[in-house]
Amino acid sequence: MHPLLVPGAWLLEGEYFPSGKPVEHVTGVTEVHASEQFPETLTVEGEVRDSEDPASRPVRSAYHLDVLARDRVRFRMDSLPLGTVLVGDGFFDDVTMLVRYASPDRRLIGVESYVATGRDEMRATGVLLADGTAVTSWVARLERVQGS
Repeated sequence: MHPLLVPGAWLLEGEYFPSGKPVEHVTGVTEVHASEQFPETLTVEGEVRDSEDPASRPVRSAYHLDVLARDRVRFRMDSLPLGTVLVGDGFFDDVTMLVRYASPDRRLIGVESYVATGRDEMRATGVLLADGTAVTSWVARLERVQGS
């Protein structure tokens, strides 16, 4: 099973590259919770903030992953800031997970990858496109919180 599909918490450290703006160094946490009724449905909640500005407001996100098969997931995100729903799918093995998603009108398209680099570490990368132009991209290191 891919590490992100196992309930627990991850510390995050990385960079966001918003188009036309300076690089943002971020830190945060990502938590994965399984549904009690449907353990194959996972909620992934994250919170990041600018690591160079202690007064910065955190940016929160949440999405759902449904494990459909031993190598496939479905993605769904209800995004208040984007004012839309993003839906998609992905594929995984024990080391790598790749997820792709889009808004219903296909104006927003994104792809993310999560690669296990150690027993309790992952590297996450992604890009979000609006009307075919990159709005932001990111690269981050995630480390599992021990005991989670």
